[in-house]
Amino acid sequence: MHADLRTLVKTSETSPQSSDSHYAGLFGLLPVPYSQGVFNFHWFNFYNSLCFQIIGGAPIVLLAKDLGASSLILGIIAAFLPLMTILQLPAAHHLGKYSYRSFTLMGWTMRTLFIATSAVIPLLFFLSRDWRLALLVGSLFFFYLLRGISSAAFLPWVTSMVGGEMRGRFISIDHSFTYGGAFLTMLLSSLLMSGHVVPWRYSLVLCFSLLGALISIYYMRRIPDREHHEEKSASAEPVSLRTIFSQKPLRNSIIFSLLFGTVGGGLGVFPVEYLRIQAHFSPSAIYALTSGTFLAPLLILQMLGHRIDRFGSLPTIRGSIILFTLVLAVWFAMAAEVITPSWQLVLLLNVVGGMAVAAFNMASLHLGMSVVPEYGKNHYFAVTTVITGLGLGIVPVLWGWLLDTLGNLDHVAGPFHFTRHSVYFLGITLLCASCLLASRILIDPREHKSES
Repeated sequence: MHADLRTLVKTSETSPQSSDSHYAGLFGLLPVPYSQGVFNFHWFNFYNSLCFQIIGGAPIVLLAKDLGASSLILGIIAAFLPLMTILQLPAAHHLGKYSYRSFTLMGWTMRTLFIATSAVIPLLFFLSRDWRLALLVGSLFFFYLLRGISSAAFLPWVTSMVGGEMRGRFISIDHSFTYGGAFLTMLLSSLLMSGHVVPWRYSLVLCFSLLGALISIYYMRRIPDREHHEEKSASAEPVSLRTIFSQKPLRNSIIFSLLFGTVGGGLGVFPVEYLRIQAHFSPSAIYALTSGTFLAPLLILQMLGHRIDRFGSLPTIRGSIILFTLVLAVWFAMAAEVITPSWQLVLLLNVVGGMAVAAFNMASLHLGMSVVPEYGKNHYFAVTTVITGLGLGIVPVLWGWLLDTLGNLDHVAGPFHFTRHSVYFLGITLLCASCLLASRILIDPREHKSES
């Protein structure tokens, strides 16, 4: 705690944008205990969300599906994000040579080029669907490659600017901006894709993603940079796997994240595929319904931030897992044709599921930032992110392979109609329930310190 406070004080002293430790927020309606410069993290994530929910969300999944992508290809696309975090490990060795902002800015600027190439691909009518799909997968590969490298600096940058006593407040506001941007993005995408689906509409949606990326870079430039070379040198110290796994709170957090990754690894692609292929929803309807995933969190994040700061992360993690298990069970019942799919039911599931996932993500991030020590911080973040990223990357590929292997599975057992997608939802429902039992291994750092 004292180290975090010293870090925050040093940042305020050296950055002209952060000379004031408090900021009233947007129109004076959102007072925060940190500077306006640090508040720009929130605006960056708002516009980055406008960008990412298109290039990394339902719109790109449906574009790939319209170009003939199999479930395995969709799984590979979903795996790019976590697998590219492997690059954080070699990138962390070079963070001491750059400031956090300059390192992140280089990667974020270069990756924007591949959003532009993705926007052009649907218009290449002279190429076959297979070639356009291959070009799309290639563009996404390089997009995530650059994102993986540059993101090595992002979490250390945030933790160096925001002290531990205010992180719950910071994360809750930041997630509100992120979910708000995602909500608006899905509504606009739904509007742009309404009517007959033609290739130029996909390009139009991706151009909106490009615009969001450019504005996010503008706000990234306005975030205070880190100039404390001594601190960066200390935080860049290499840390061995033995040292990392010798710390019980951190070790257990990594193990639990790997287990929950089996649930969340394919959620960005396979429910979308189910709604399009089996439930026969239009792309416009899927985008509109997806917006519900981001609406509900806006109503609870501020309350959760204060609650997590006061009571810790573990009660929120366990409560959100219980709620999400129930949501997944209803998805299974719908895919198994026990319940008839309807837009009202899907919207309800997205709203409640979005609330559960948002609470889980906020509490997990708070816990993750708490268990990582200041010394060797860059490598702790990089190594732990790489380990969990490997697990999250393998999962969607395996699910995609399994779904393609099941093919046209059509089996009735009592009230349940087993198809490949109902098998998928049953599997992640059972895995989510097992995560509730596994959450017993998690350790709140504050309780761990008091016990020791």
